[in-house]
Amino acid sequence: MGDERRRNGQNAAAMLVKGQARTWLLGLALAGCLAMVACGGEDGDGGEQSIETLDVQELLDSAVIQFTELESFHFALDFGGDTSPLEQLSIDMEKIEGDVIIPDKLKAAVKAKVRSMGGINVNVSLVGVGEEAWVTNPFDPSVWLELESGNPLNGLFNPSDGVAAVIRGAADPAVTGEEVLEGVDTWKVTGTIDSGDLTAFLDTAESGYPVLGTIWIGKADNIIYRIHLIGQLTAAEPVDIVRNLTFSSFNDVEPIEPP
Repeated sequence: MGDERRRNGQNAAAMLVKGQARTWLLGLALAGCLAMVACGGEDGDGGEQSIETLDVQELLDSAVIQFTELESFHFALDFGGDTSPLEQLSIDMEKIEGDVIIPDKLKAAVKAKVRSMGGINVNVSLVGVGEEAWVTNPFDPSVWLELESGNPLNGLFNPSDGVAAVIRGAADPAVTGEEVLEGVDTWKVTGTIDSGDLTAFLDTAESGYPVLGTIWIGKADNIIYRIHLIGQLTAAEPVDIVRNLTFSSFNDVEPIEPP
């Protein structure tokens, strides 16, 4: 009899403990759910902003600040099969790619056509340091020639004058999508820019031509990774000329010295 009462008491205690354990587990689960709701945001991905809630002006302002604080970067600029003049060299560029160290160092490879020679294709290297610049002889790349016009580094490669001008000149900007560029999650922002605001890309740019601009900005770092422009800057250019400018290797380029 005594043994039976002990067994009954033990069973009752066990049931009580199990009941309390279930209550604690339910409480913990509820707390966890509340924490997920509080911290996870509506989209369940850690509270990342959506296109609908993103403030495009804040995004652009932050992107300008981030870019102007860079010390160096790699760039590549092409024209979608067309060309753009580089008057310092009397050539029409098809593509230019290289490194910039702010404020006045440039090293680039240029693929272009020589106007004075019937538009033959050439490849030259270009170095600019301070007020001076040098370019390789298109027919003998081992020979460097000093440019009398000085360093062609201009607003195109100067964040405060070039990239910032594109962003600040964009009318009615809007976040129109998301895209992964080289493994980087970015926002796509589009807007229309007057050609006259783009002298950083072409110093003879004339006002009055609408240029459609798209900017890719990193979600995590607010850095500009690409700028895509469609539209002429002068009457002589094709109406649908493309300028595709990409950036990489932020604050991570090799030193640039005179040749």
